[in-house]
Amino acid sequence: MTAVFSFFGVTTSQSAIQRIYPRWVELLDLDARLVGLDFPIGAPARDYRRAVERIKADPDALGGLITTHKLDVLAASADLFGGLDGSAALLREVSCIHKRDGRLLGAALDDRTSRLAIDRFAPPSYWAERGGELLLLGAGGASIATTLGMHRAAELGVAVPSRIHVTARSEHRLEELRSLHDRIGMRIEVVHHVTRTPEEADRVVARVAPYSVVANATGLGKDRPGSPLTDTVRFPHGSIAWDMNYRGERRFLEQARNQPADAAVDVVDGWDYFVYSWTQVVGVVHDIDIPSSGPLFDELSQIAREEQFGEPARLAG
Repeated sequence: MTAVFSFFGVTTSQSAIQRIYPRWVELLDLDARLVGLDFPIGAPARDYRRAVERIKADPDALGGLITTHKLDVLAASADLFGGLDGSAALLREVSCIHKRDGRLLGAALDDRTSRLAIDRFAPPSYWAERGGELLLLGAGGASIATTLGMHRAAELGVAVPSRIHVTARSEHRLEELRSLHDRIGMRIEVVHHVTRTPEEADRVVARVAPYSVVANATGLGKDRPGSPLTDTVRFPHGSIAWDMNYRGERRFLEQARNQPADAAVDVVDGWDYFVYSWTQVVGVVHDIDIPSSGPLFDELSQIAREEQFGEPARLAG
């Protein structure tokens, strides 16, 4: 019988993954279908729990991917899991549900997928040669996971940013980040900045080292219009502006493109981050190896582009 891959979201029927996933499983020679599970933000815990119970009880249910509800799903159903990976236990969230040997397992993969995405445009050799820093605008879940990924790279002896900066509009937003870093013994210096206005965020951007990566992790430009910066912001020389979003107005990237030519600022959108976020979970749930680069990854990315944007598109880089 055809296996079921579940997708926990808010309006899953509107997601391009409904078109992408069937083509991916065909390419990967898998017999599975995707089923969307919609929940309003902050849904009752019992609703999340029932969904996990159904996956656990159904032999045809493989597991699935969780987007918005990562924290709530684990809080409502932690006792249903037979094990969590280290990241899920640390971050107290699950982005991936899967089964092994009859056990229901949970994983948080965002620390890995964010590092894979960064490695595409700023591999370890970039940090070793350039000595730049990483500035994360926003202190939400994406930034927290990204710092964890960099910490783990440092533990392995891989070259990483010389320093990480994180901004938030209030001190409260930085407390969770500080708590995590204290627990893991963060291997990279992290500097926290409270930036209550875009003008204050501009000043932080202007002060980071040349050849730094400046990342928009706020959701502005996708979930809500705008940018965390003003149009008069000045990026460091030779820096890379990375928006974790791959769609929406992405004003942040326009601000980076409008820098003087001699600033030599590169611009990267969140497309690879999106593809990694899905392919890594698909690989874990189906218990197959999906490479993070090479012909197969490029073909999966190309399929996704065609379904997302409605026409074939040449892969960047």
